[in-house]
Amino acid sequence: MPQPKTIETRRLTLDYPDPKDDEAMRLMFSDPNTMEFLKNMAKGWQGGWTADEITTRRERHVKLIQEDAGSTFYVHDKVTGELAGVMGANTINRKDRNALVGIILYKKYWSGGYGTEALYELMRGLFEDDKMHKITYETQKENFGMRRFLEETCGLPLEHIQKDQFWCEATHKFGHLYIYSVYEEDWPRIRQVLLDRMDKFNKDK
Repeated sequence: MPQPKTIETRRLTLDYPDPKDDEAMRLMFSDPNTMEFLKNMAKGWQGGWTADEITTRRERHVKLIQEDAGSTFYVHDKVTGELAGVMGANTINRKDRNALVGIILYKKYWSGGYGTEALYELMRGLFEDDKMHKITYETQKENFGMRRFLEETCGLPLEHIQKDQFWCEATHKFGHLYIYSVYEEDWPRIRQVLLDRMDKFNKDK
């Protein structure tokens, strides 16, 4: 189904890509602390992302949305209105009912359950609205926060490791990708786990 313009959660809005966020997105992608586990994306060797690169990236994502072949949500803090991150499905295969998903949040939003809140809505939409059979996460070996979310919170096994999958200009080394998949039969269990986690966090506040 078409990507909605905005989805509201308790603390976030998940919005359609907009040029007004280009500068905040450029700063986020160029921030070494936020991109600690995505050094290959941070473009530190050239001083960070350029404005033109961010524009091209946004336009590519909008094209995928329009072609019904991907989704991208700009994540905003409902209280401050500031950009908190970006997430979505980089590819959606409607025929085979699978998608490759990911999320990047400013480091200040790494704790406090913001990622859970956003990813719950992403997975809910893909499984319940778009009727996906499988969604796949790719993360790097050193990204222990994401791996804990997938392994401990969602209870997903490590499916496989793609060794030397990419070259990182920042470290001058090849990097490995850790692959996790969520299947439609897993979603009811994970859905409840995430709802319980969010409810507990809200009660603890």
